[in-house]
Amino acid sequence: MVSKVYAVSGSLITENLDELGELAEALEKNEDQILVVTGAGGLKEYIYSAGEFGNQGEQDLVGIAATRLNAKTLMTAMEAYPDTPETAEEIRTAASTELNVVMGGLTPGHSTDAVAAIAAELLEAELYIATSIDGVYNKNPEAEDAKKLDEVTPEELKGIIDGNNEAGRHELIDSTAVEIIERSRTETKIFEGTFENIERPGSADGTRIVHE
Repeated sequence: MVSKVYAVSGSLITENLDELGELAEALEKNEDQILVVTGAGGLKEYIYSAGEFGNQGEQDLVGIAATRLNAKTLMTAMEAYPDTPETAEEIRTAASTELNVVMGGLTPGHSTDAVAAIAAELLEAELYIATSIDGVYNKNPEAEDAKKLDEVTPEELKGIIDGNNEAGRHELIDSTAVEIIERSRTETKIFEGTFENIERPGSADGTRIVHE
């Protein structure tokens, strides 16, 4: 039974291809079954290029293809289910095998985090969002007076990330993902995606999304 769902920034894959085995090893340190959703990472350039000629929906389709390529790449380094789910129904099927599952995007308009939130909701699992930032800040982390939050409610988080829904530009988390986390009351933590944190997400320094 899947107990943890990871949303893994695509940059962890595209920028660390030489260390793909180490990332896979960190993920597989979990004793329980996991599901991993990968982002586009360095392949976002394809999304931006498509934006010069196509509409938002077409950019989303390019983005989904990019995330699935990263998923298939990571899957080769893991002992995992031998296919990447492309629908919610396929998530259930893959999870029922007791093998670890790796996947990319599902639906236009849904970020990696939103897909991971859906998967966590379906499987009643904990959600861990591994990103390039070490948690949620009350304002731009580059501001001198920015403060990292140990906990944040979905409502507070929506105010912090308001407007973050453009294809390929979900730097922290997007509002759709927060809505799903809120409705399902999924236990969620956002943290920096280091191999050490991914290996031990429960003790990683980060920000928990708490429900009132």
